[in-house]
Amino acid sequence: MITGFGVAESVRHFYQQFGDEVAGKRAIIQGWGNVAASAAFYLSKQGVKVVGIIDRVGGVINPAGFSEEEIRRMFLSRKGNSLFVEDMLTFEEINEQVWSLGAEVFIPAAASRLLSKDQVQQLIDQGLEVIASGANVPFADREIFYGPVMEFADEHVAVIPDFIANCGMARVFAYLMQPNIEISDDSIFNDVSSVIKTAIEKIHQQDSEKRTHISSRAYELALKQLLG
Repeated sequence: MITGFGVAESVRHFYQQFGDEVAGKRAIIQGWGNVAASAAFYLSKQGVKVVGIIDRVGGVINPAGFSEEEIRRMFLSRKGNSLFVEDMLTFEEINEQVWSLGAEVFIPAAASRLLSKDQVQQLIDQGLEVIASGANVPFADREIFYGPVMEFADEHVAVIPDFIANCGMARVFAYLMQPNIEISDDSIFNDVSSVIKTAIEKIHQQDSEKRTHISSRAYELALKQLLG
């Protein structure tokens, strides 16, 4: 839950930094495992309209957006880490339709190296604004860091990189290693949200008007911090 929560929070904090609201935005979710389903759950609680879910076994589409209760039911009805909904589209059907469905937010949270340049272009053509990386290395690149597909996406939309968007569990471990801390659900979730917010604030401070090149700026900041 904590990793998906962080992915959803990264989207919320991104929009807040640019004076926008996440409520009312449309989202497409890739995958329906622990990270994908929990990200969809928390996004729906924020007022985001999840309009499409594509999983390895098939998918579902609702241009008006699934309700929070519908998302909760799909979360609880999973078979293992897979979507399980009556009368859902086959993988071939959802894969043909979902990329041109139209959404401001895309959450790649399935396996690594799945998202192709053509799929990114279709999402952009239909109004994409933000990609929040629920999966590690979600783009279909050989490179681990900033390959050509990721670079293309970063040049056209806001790409919140994996080491920020899905840092939730890693941050929990770091938080619990601190002395004299409060150990509760609220304190842990609030800490994860705060760390993600701070990271996005630092990126925003580099150029408060620019909504692209988020990942390249994030890598630059991270390398400067690592190298001192």
